[in-house]
Parts: sequence; C-alpha cells; structure tokens
Amino acid sequence: MTITRDRVSSAVSNLALSGVMLLIFGCGYAEYETRLGESKKYYAYLDRIEQSLAPKWSLTGNLMELRVPKQFAQIPPAPPVKTEDGKLEPAAIDPRQPDYLNLQLPGMFGAWESPLQIAKGGGTTETRKGYIYALSNYWEFAGENATDAPAFVETLKAQLAENLKIVPVDDQPQTHPKVMPAYQPQLTYNVCNFKGKNINGTNYTFEVYSRNQGSIIGVLVVALPEGIDMQQKINERIPMMLESFNFTSAPPKPGAGNAPAGGNPAAKKANF
Repeated sequence: MTITRDRVSSAVSNLALSGVMLLIFGCGYAEYETRLGESKKYYAYLDRIEQSLAPKWSLTGNLMELRVPKQFAQIPPAPPVKTEDGKLEPAAIDPRQPDYLNLQLPGMFGAWESPLQIAKGGGTTETRKGYIYALSNYWEFAGENATDAPAFVETLKAQLAENLKIVPVDDQPQTHPKVMPAYQPQLTYNVCNFKGKNINGTNYTFEVYSRNQGSIIGVLVVALPEGIDMQQKINERIPMMLESFNFTSAPPKPGAGNAPAGGNPAAKKANF
C-alpha cells in the first residue's frame, strides 16, 4: 500500500482534531465531576442536618425560629389564665423556667429538655436531663424597661453567676458554620461558659450563646451534664443548632405591652 502525501496530511488533520475534541471533552468532564462532587457534599450536608436536628420550631409572627438536636422535646408553656373580666393573663408558674435552679430566666421564648446518658464509674451510665432555652430582649422594647434592653446579656450573665455561684469563662466570639464552604450564612456568637454547677450529684455546664440583629438580641442557654455518652452526638448537633437560630431584627412598637400570655407572641409579621 502506497502512503501518499495527501493521506498523511489527512491523517495528521484528523489526529489534531481528535486531540482538540479530547481536550475539550476532558475539560468539560472535569468541570462536571467537580460540580457533581459539590452536589454530593451539599446533599450529604442536608441529610446530616435532617438526621441530627428536630423539625423547625417557630413563633407566630416570625419572631424566632430554631432547630434543636433531635432528642430534645419542647417544654410547652402553661396555658393562659382567664380573669374574671375575661382577659387572658400568664399563668403564675411557667413550666419552661429552670425550677431546679430556682431561677427565672428573662425573655423566655422557648425551652426544650432531653434525657441524656452520662458515663459513670465502672463502665455504667446514668440518665440526666439536658436543657435548651431560647431567650430575647424583644419584649423589653415594648414595656417600661426599654432602656435596659441593650444590657440584656450582661443582666442574664449576672443572674446566672449569682445563682450558680460560678464565674463565667471563655467569653469569646464563635462563628458557625466553622467549616468552609458554608451552606448557611455564617453567624457570629459571643459565648461564655459556667462550668461545674453540681445539680443532684452531677456537674453541669451552662453555655450562653448570644448575638445581635439590629437592636434585638437572641440568646441560647444550653445546660448539659458532664460526661455525656459520645454516641448521642450532642457535640456535633449543638453547632448545627446554632446555624439554624434566627430571630427578628424589628423591635415591637413602644407601648405594645409585654409578652402575651403563654409566651407565644402573636405580633405582626416581622422580618429576619
């Protein structure tokens, strides 16, 4: 078989075209693989959230929303009491308050509890409750103490320090999510801890997470017993919870009164 110059030229052209097509296809395939990998990571993140957190809790009027670790159950507020003139007033006792401390947390919006297994000596475990409290200075802006609203966190920390007889430590900022790329907007909290409060023979740590949105302050107080079994994944789920915490940035109108009975404010729609 005789190989002519035209055949050689044609073969070279075809080889060059094949090389260009392979290069183009290779670049597109690499980009596709990258996008596919990112999609898998995102859906794995969503699945991890669904497996770790309870369904979203929110207050009427979009005042606050949160997803707590899956094992926590909401402590319902006491139903309002109707007075002789037909008005509704808050019940004398709020079951969401930490009665084990004989303390009234200010600005109570929601509370949750969960039985948790803690490690004891000899490989045994015991059940102790953990608690989460969602607080805000929101209603202080509507009442007579509006000027005290900016000092909400300092007042709360002073109350905890006095009741727990513990000086807070680790007062510093934390950003969540910590890992990049973040699939949620990053939120920065001021965090402090009250460590070593003995409650019924078990030491507890109280963590206070606070952040501002405009003049409104949202606070999560997490009270957990020391020695929690790692299988309950609390250390993984608390940061996920912090990613989900949101609340209004619009204060109530002056003179709107205090929080309605039952602690479920039916305010006008507020913007996050």
